[in-house]
Amino acid sequence: MKIIVIFSLVVVIAACGGVGRVKTGVHIPDIDAAETNDSYYEEGWQALKEGKPKIALQKFQQSNAADEKLYMAYGYTLLMQNKYNLAGRNFRKALELNPENLRADLGLAAIYELLNDTQKAFTAYSRLLAMYPENARVKLRYLKIKSTETEYHLNKAEQYKAENKMGKYIESLRLASRYSPEIIEIKIKIADYYRDEGKYEEAVLHYEKVLEKLPNKEDVLVKLAQVYEQLEKIDSAIMVYKTLVQLKPGDITIINKINDLKVKFYESDLPAKFKEIFFKTVVSREDLAALLGFYFKRYLETDKSPVIIRDIAASYAKEYIIKICTLGIINIRPDHSFDRFSDVNRAAFAVVLDALLKYLRIRGRTVKITPLEEVVEPVDISPLHKHYRIIKFLLNTRIMQLDSENKFNSTQTLSPAEVIASIKKILYNIE
Repeated sequence: MKIIVIFSLVVVIAACGGVGRVKTGVHIPDIDAAETNDSYYEEGWQALKEGKPKIALQKFQQSNAADEKLYMAYGYTLLMQNKYNLAGRNFRKALELNPENLRADLGLAAIYELLNDTQKAFTAYSRLLAMYPENARVKLRYLKIKSTETEYHLNKAEQYKAENKMGKYIESLRLASRYSPEIIEIKIKIADYYRDEGKYEEAVLHYEKVLEKLPNKEDVLVKLAQVYEQLEKIDSAIMVYKTLVQLKPGDITIINKINDLKVKFYESDLPAKFKEIFFKTVVSREDLAALLGFYFKRYLETDKSPVIIRDIAASYAKEYIIKICTLGIINIRPDHSFDRFSDVNRAAFAVVLDALLKYLRIRGRTVKITPLEEVVEPVDISPLHKHYRIIKFLLNTRIMQLDSENKFNSTQTLSPAEVIASIKKILYNIE
């Protein structure tokens, strides 16, 4: 099967014009010879670095390297010939075989840059920087695009403001904020604008993003809670007011507001058991499946046969559990039980969020990732921990957070507010 696949690729390359014009500006990453142990592959890669795709192609044809590495090699060979579509197909095929093939991901990002698709390139480098924060190439390209685009869009915003073109002014601020989300003042201006215009869904997105950076900013919490009430999203409003009451214990106005909203919430059409989640102290596996199914309802699609689960017949979240498990976002036990009453700890939740992000990516949904400027290192998680990369990625994108002592606390259970906060950071960044 391998010979047929590779032969087909070679035919495609040959049929598209042979060598073509060499793209000398393409960055060819280094490879570790120990990864391949194949002299033809190494010679082909060296030819690529020297800008000789024709020789590289001949060498790769003779190579016995793994399919994943050959797809990647053909991708760069095509990239140097400006055949971007074919190069992209090869890089994607390499990533199907190994989702952690960094060089293939770098190839795709390079294609976006060469096609002047700056937003896709930035999204790609943002995700890669969160995954590989020490990679110099990724950081260089990320920072270059970030600084250039932020400056450009801020300048355009000022121009539009002077011309009283407020629609274009706000759009330019949105774009500047996309590239530099740490500039909080921009987000607040945008959020306030949308709130005043009655565009509450847009306002929510920007208030939430402010709180990702400054979770205890009281004035923004108040505005967000009020907007949620306008949208009749009572569950979300309650979560925000519960955060406010923690900041201002004993504040009778906030306490009364929570009690009033509880009455409205219990009058809603949601199942009673689901409503109870929001007032629990700990989230169970059953609750987690219900929350994921509820918030991501529009994105959860499958043509697979439902998995058989033997212990959920009486569960209020039965349909959500079956769908979430069928999609592989939460795993069932070897004996086909779900163990719905067990509490979820932080390490298990991280694994579920990772599976959710992978599912969304496979389904063609882009989640905008904003890596932290400074790399976060949990003091209580060793690089040898089996979920270290997953946990570090979630921390460096603020989807999850450390405690005040920089501990991750992998065995600690989660409150509904913590789970919902992480869920919304993903949900509000789906593009």
